[in-house]
Amino acid sequence: MEKERKRKRPNRRWGLLAALALGAGLTWARRDRHRQLYPPRGEVWGLPSGATHVIEGGSPDAPPLLLIHGSDGVALDWPLSPLWEKLAPHARLIALDRPGHGYTPARPGEAVTVEKNVVRCLELLDALGLEQVTVVGHSYGAAVALALALRRPERVRALVLISPLALPARGLTRPLAYVPQVPLLETLLTRVLLLPLGRVVAHIEGGNAFYPAPVHAAWQQMMLAFSRRREQVHALAWENRTLGRELGALRALYPSLRCPVTVLGGVHDRLAPYPQQAQALSGQVPGAELLTFSDGGHQLHWTHPEEVARATLAALPRSEG
Repeated sequence: MEKERKRKRPNRRWGLLAALALGAGLTWARRDRHRQLYPPRGEVWGLPSGATHVIEGGSPDAPPLLLIHGSDGVALDWPLSPLWEKLAPHARLIALDRPGHGYTPARPGEAVTVEKNVVRCLELLDALGLEQVTVVGHSYGAAVALALALRRPERVRALVLISPLALPARGLTRPLAYVPQVPLLETLLTRVLLLPLGRVVAHIEGGNAFYPAPVHAAWQQMMLAFSRRREQVHALAWENRTLGRELGALRALYPSLRCPVTVLGGVHDRLAPYPQQAQALSGQVPGAELLTFSDGGHQLHWTHPEEVARATLAALPRSEG
């Protein structure tokens, strides 16, 4: 009996090692498969602080719109959404992969903060030769847009903030954000278990993001491809760990904003709760316009593209005037 137990232990050990090796192999192979499905759609700009993937569209001679995606998002979120084609005839559209997301690299362990994103946006505007833009920010991207307008107000004509994360709140930082700081857990998560865990997380987060609407299949497939990449896991963790502190510092400056600000919020938003974020922010920004979607959640640019496009385009002539 004792001999049988001893034989089983090595067998289990080898079985576990084989399973881990299989997971690592599949994760590596799937990364290349995802790149084939979603190759870079835009141009990679060599900016001073790093290579940056930028997707452009719309009408080149129209007023420029800088679109900033949310946390764990990518620039491709904009052209895949129905909002893009509604804006395209009326604006020059510029969407960048933020540092660590999509095809804009950031080394694992490299700090990814709101401030780092602001610097990258300013460098991109300089490279494009744009002195002023209207900025559209979604979720975490709204925090970047706000920080950009506060740091360099002369570069921002107007802000359109969709489902903004703009104010510190309890529960904003998640325990999973600290996992990449533990070497063994980081290796296990990002090199072995990323495919199965990433699918579960994407399913849960997708349901929360689109609630009360069903998850859009194109969005889910895109997120499965990009959110299960080691670099993006690290970037997401950095952002989540530092966001509360950064928003706390920004909050005191919101009353000093002087550009036109439009805030769009869904009452059913599970990721940036409407009362604590969109509604509260609109009360702290002088003259801000709040548009409330009684049947909306977090992904308003997917679920309510007509209304979001109308609000965005309304900001252009106001900012031009």
